[in-house]
Amino acid sequence: MSDENVLFRKQIEVRWGDCDANQHMRHSAYADFCAHTRVGYMIKIGMTQEWLKQQGLGPVLFKEETEYFRELFMGEVVEVTIELGEPTGSAKSVQLVNSIYRQNGDLAARHKAVFGWFSVAERKVVELPDIVKQHMLKQKTAGV
Repeated sequence: MSDENVLFRKQIEVRWGDCDANQHMRHSAYADFCAHTRVGYMIKIGMTQEWLKQQGLGPVLFKEETEYFRELFMGEVVEVTIELGEPTGSAKSVQLVNSIYRQNGDLAARHKAVFGWFSVAERKVVELPDIVKQHMLKQKTAGV
């Protein structure tokens, strides 16, 4: 686990409801953990529910994919990190990459999500808000 590019990290316990009949964490729970971590990051940078309401915005998911490496089990405490993903080529979307680590540090899954922001009033996807540009794009452009 390299801290160099990590924007945010969160620890989450795998609950009974996160598991399936095979006694390991169900595939959709991996995506839920990643979404929960992204929301925590949004709150940390000031994109609270109140901020979203004031701006008339809501996050919208365009694409997500998960690569699985290790099983996770009920009661395990995992760490989910967020890093910047590849540029999307659009002023209306951003990619974040979540990594999910087991308690022993093994990578259990990597999840990529491309998303943007939807204007509730205009009913359309809008350009990335300034707060996103400041926090979620700054590291990619700093090295250019």
